[in-house]
Amino acid sequence: MDMNQFAGSESNYLKAADLKGARPQVIIDGVELVEFEDDGSKKVKPCLKLRGKEKQLVLNATSVQELMSVFGPDSDTWIGKTIQLNTKHYPKYGKDGIVILAMNTEGLDDDIPF
Repeated sequence: MDMNQFAGSESNYLKAADLKGARPQVIIDGVELVEFEDDGSKKVKPCLKLRGKEKQLVLNATSVQELMSVFGPDSDTWIGKTIQLNTKHYPKYGKDGIVILAMNTEGLDDDIPF
């Protein structure tokens, strides 16, 4: 019997375990800033709304840099863009996290030039 539903990990935010080993491509539907409390202090982090998905993806600095390197620094231009989600184990923290790959599909075609 799958006991995940009883583990008390229900959240409005996407976690590595939610991907269940898949590497889905998703479309960014929006970006918003969300306030979190961490060790008694409040922190604001950007979150992605994903088309057709209930949970949002909280971005860390590495993910923000990845998005900016491909789509630019203005988060409004990220809307409608495709990203791929994957998981990676972080031994330092003893858990898995989500990593993203921003996909610049503009100007691509299926013709192979050779």
